[in-house]
Amino acid sequence: MSTTATQIANNLAGEIHSGHLKAGEMFPSERELCERFGIGRNVVREAMTILQGIRLADHAKGKRPRVVSPSLSEVMAGMGEAARPFFTGSEGRAHLEQARLFLETSMLQYAVMHATNAQVARMLEAIDECECNIDDADAFRNADVKFHRVLAEIPGNPIFIALHDAFVERLMKSRPLLDDYRDRNRASNDEHREIVKLMIGKQGEKAVAVLTRHLTRNYGTYFLQALEKQPTS
Repeated sequence: MSTTATQIANNLAGEIHSGHLKAGEMFPSERELCERFGIGRNVVREAMTILQGIRLADHAKGKRPRVVSPSLSEVMAGMGEAARPFFTGSEGRAHLEQARLFLETSMLQYAVMHATNAQVARMLEAIDECECNIDDADAFRNADVKFHRVLAEIPGNPIFIALHDAFVERLMKSRPLLDDYRDRNRASNDEHREIVKLMIGKQGEKAVAVLTRHLTRNYGTYFLQALEKQPTS
């Protein structure tokens, strides 16, 4: 069985992570890779395209590709971009929304017990920013993203932050603007306040209930909107 471009990309990615290939160095030439793996130049080029997609290769036109050592967030961003087609339809978005609900409610339970004063203060700053931008859809969404990103940061796990940046932020900012967005922004920010108040009071179950209502109401609206656009029989 011939070696595929994906297998070559995985092999080279392993060498980058092990330190055998270092950031800034050039990858072996196409001829060297062809001889090493017993494949043609087109397969090598496809493997390099895969590595570029996951931010492990920088290929300037006319030059040999160089090794890149990106952050986890950058790698996840590349994966998120590659996964975009899977989350464009209603079913894909539903899976992503469900994953977000499980992730954020779990992080909130942790935050109730472990959030620092500085982290709570940053959530309050995001709430104030939302409040100042109730009538500005884009600015409100940016502030809303900041609020939810703090939740991702509190456990101190870079994977949670990378997942938020790659999927949740994109999901929140890609939603269509509804006619009553000002009222929805007001309701969302009131829930932000309630969540933080319950966090401070160490009322984890109630905080999770508010966050669950907050997330399910928002994405439920868009699914209902999608249903209304379906042709009637």
